[in-house]
This record gives sequence, C-alpha cells and structure tokens, in this order.
Amino acid sequence: MGFFTWGGSLIDQFIVWLGEKFRRFIEALVNALQKIWETVVATALIAAFGLFATLYVIFYAGAMLGETIMEIWDPRYANSKSSQVFKLKQAPQESPLPTYREEAKVLELEDWS
Repeated sequence: MGFFTWGGSLIDQFIVWLGEKFRRFIEALVNALQKIWETVVATALIAAFGLFATLYVIFYAGAMLGETIMEIWDPRYANSKSSQVFKLKQAPQESPLPTYREEAKVLELEDWS
C-alpha cells in the first residue's frame, strides 16, 4: 500500500491526539516523512521487521529546534528486537509534540510498506 495509504491514517491519528489546531504542523511533518519514506524509512523497517508487520510509532520533539524523533517497533517483538529510530531534521519548528519519549502517544502503522 505504501506511504500515501497510511499517511492519511497517520494524519487522522495525529489530529485525534493533538487536535485540529495543529493540522498545519501535522501535514508538514507527514510531508517531511514522505520525502524520506521509500529510500530511508521503509527500507530500514523491511530489513528490521519484514514486509507485512503491523508497526507502532511514537513521535516526540528532539533536542534541537525543528527536530522530531520518530521511533518505530513491532509490538510482537518488543522485548527481542530493537526499535528503529529516525531523526527528522526538516520537521516544522513549532512543535506541539512532547519533549519526553514516555509522554508520546503510540500510533499504529498499517499497510506501511
């Protein structure tokens, strides 16, 4: 299905979590992801978890202005496989995301490959 199929679902999950007032931030973040999805993210996820896994993802603000951390894992192997962590430096600077990992909301990626 690929990025465009689950991208809409991700936007919807973000809006439920952060609210409609952050729609521009959410869309900018998803657009930044779109630029690296096929070449960087999907390739790493397929290598780590296989092609048909349902994955969980969290997003939180990085230490630098405009940096967003995206951490993805397979819940079936949470104790035996490491998560994949990506730093999105081209993310929007006005971030409503939490600054602490444990405050992030777990979102689900389906049909992401």
